Order: sequence, then structure tokens, then C-alpha cells
Amino acid sequence: MTERVRLVYGTQGLFEMDCPRERLALLQSAPAPCQNLAEQLLDRLQMPLELPPLVHFFTPGDRAVFALDRHTPEAATLIATLWNSLAPSGLQPSDLVILQPAGLDGRPQADPRTQLPEDIRSQIVWKTHDATDETARAYLASSSRGDRIYLARELVESDVVVSIGTIAYDAVIGYRGTSSVFYPSLSSVEAIQKLHGQGHSELGPEDDRPLRQEMDEVAWLLGNMFTVQVIPSRSKGVVEVLAGASDAVLTHGKELLAQEWRVSLDRRVPLVVVAIEEDDAGHGWAQVGAALETARNLVTKGGRIVVLTELTAPLTPGLDLLRASRDARSALQPLRKRQPPDMVSAIQIAQAADWARVSLLSRLDPSIAEELFLFSLESEREVVRLLEDGGPCAFIESAQHTYGEIVARERRRAGTGANRES
Repeated sequence: MTERVRLVYGTQGLFEMDCPRERLALLQSAPAPCQNLAEQLLDRLQMPLELPPLVHFFTPGDRAVFALDRHTPEAATLIATLWNSLAPSGLQPSDLVILQPAGLDGRPQADPRTQLPEDIRSQIVWKTHDATDETARAYLASSSRGDRIYLARELVESDVVVSIGTIAYDAVIGYRGTSSVFYPSLSSVEAIQKLHGQGHSELGPEDDRPLRQEMDEVAWLLGNMFTVQVIPSRSKGVVEVLAGASDAVLTHGKELLAQEWRVSLDRRVPLVVVAIEEDDAGHGWAQVGAALETARNLVTKGGRIVVLTELTAPLTPGLDLLRASRDARSALQPLRKRQPPDMVSAIQIAQAADWARVSLLSRLDPSIAEELFLFSLESEREVVRLLEDGGPCAFIESAQHTYGEIVARERRRAGTGANRES
């Protein structure tokens, strides 16, 4: 008996094969997007978690900021729905600023106002924070550690702040979402450099992360109460949206994230296939690194990881350090010492290549993969040939969104994860 495996990758890639059921340890399919996001959000705004409806937070004349995290799926729909819900409050479009962090990847950011009427859109300010400009930030308060906290001036001088973003797994802070939009990305260059520290591969998402705790404290000092957060789906969509008090939203969001994106096995397997679909953050090395971290958590030492992409992205500074090293492991120390902007993804790729044999299907020159200590694949036929070898295998779609772990079978039965085990 066989089961059909179907994995979407890149923007147009589709990998299909029939896998014997006795070999299929796991088949994780990405969740489909909801079809009524605006309607779902309006319901959440009327009955938010542990807070009154959002419209009650506004009065005429208020200066408001929507702090919108970069790469939030369906951002334009979220902004338009939020604005429509606030019509009874008397908030004027000229009193609203949509503020976003700058990106490190150089990718242009899509205008989140596109679904607003032109007369409204032209009055709402959309701005990207310049962390290098001292005049763009203002003193907020001192943290419990005695650090002076500076944030974007718009945030400090506003009357109402709503954070908008995505709840997702993050190698550095455990969970991204809610207060992570404020600090350090809407602060100074010095504060942002804290994010360049390596991820903690030995820690799970729930383990204490000092930087995450600092982010939450900054949001508290700012007085931020209301947040709108989404759980991503495949195809740049949203599977669920949440609104209300930050703590309650993050707690519930973690549960939903585990249901949709947590991947678990009771033992490591010799072969893991991860497919990477283009998402709102693009289709680059950061997505490859995140997917490889999940695969590394699940594959046996010396096993094989197959990565399905349509990657064309140029090499980043951290990967240049990796390719200049004698082997994958020896790259780790210079990466940690120099801390390039892409340090986290470069370390994830190096650690995976040191742990297992990593084969990459991409549109890159084969020599590039080889210089990164990866095996280059040029076609899906080569992937199928690799998978013909015996042994259990796991297939994971949109793997950049996942967190992989090995847990006892009893715990898996008690959980609510969305993955399928044969």
C-alpha cells in the first residue's frame, strides 16, 4: 500500500510521489487559509480576549499608531478592516500612522493601505522607522535593569497604540508576535544588534529567553494593551486571527500555532524532506535556515535532509563566511564572533550540514550549494531516486513555519498537533 505525497514549494513547484505507508513516518501538510478574514477579524474586534471592543479605546482627537510587523500576511486586509471598525470612534485618518520596522534584507515593503479608499489612504501616514536617525526616536523609560529605552517618536507621543503582527516560532526569542514588533526593531541600531545573537538550538520555544522578556517589559512601559495577531497559513494567507489583550492573545496564539505548525516524532528518522513555499518574507536563505532547523531536530545523525526550493537568492554575508570555511562546523565560531545580519540563518544552515547530509533542490548554480557543504539537486527525479532508499521518512510542507521536536509517544497522543503519522 502506498500514499500519495504532495508538497508545494517555491511559487510554482509541486513535488509528488507515492510513498509506501510502512516508510511514511510523517506527512505534515500546511494549513489552508481562511476564506473570510475580514469577517473573522470584525468578530474578534467586537469580542476581543480580556478587553472591551477596540472602538472603546479611541476618542476624537486621539493620535493613534498601528505598529505593523514586517511580513505580516494579509496586512492590507487587516488594516482596512481595523479602519472600518473604528468609524464610530471619530478617529480621523490624518491622526493615524502605520509604522513598520525597517528590513535587513533590502526587500521593498508592500503598501498596507491598498484596500482603503483613496481619500482615506492619502491621509493615513505609512512610515518605515529609521533606526539610524536619532531624531526619529524618543526616550520612553528605564527598564527594570536600568537600561534607558528609546522607541520611535510616533509610539512615545501617541495616545493609542495597536500592535499588529504574526505569532510564529523564532530561533532567538522563542515566539515572535505581540510586543516583539516594538523592541528592538522600532528602537535604535544598538538595540537591534541584540537580535543578531545566535539562536539557542538547545532551547524549546517555551523556555525563558531574556530578550523576549525585555520586549514584553518595553510594551508594558509603552502602555500597549490591544493587539491583533495572525497565525500564518500556506500561500501567504492566514489560518486564524486573534485580537485583544497581548498576554491573552499570545497564550491562545501559541496553542493555535502548535495545532497548525508544531511537528513531532517519537524517534528520529533517517530521511526528512522539507518543502519551502514562498511566504510574505520571501523565498530566501532565512526560510532555508528555519526549515533546516526543524529537519535537524528530526533527522538521525548522519541521515539525509532534502530541501525543496526554487531558490535564486544571492549569498548573504554569513553564507560567505560559511563557504570560506574548511567545513561546516568550523564556520560556527567566526559566525558567532563577527555576527553578520544573517547570523541566525547561516548558523542554522551550518549546523544542519554538520549534522546530516543536506541535499538542496534550487535554481542556483550547483557550485554554490557545494561551497556551502550542501549536495546540489537539479531535478525532482533526483529527489525521487534519493527517496528510493529504504527506511522511515518524514515530509514537511512550508517547513520554514514549523518547529520540530522528538517527544514520547504518550505525549504525542495527548497533544493536538496537526501532523499525520502513518
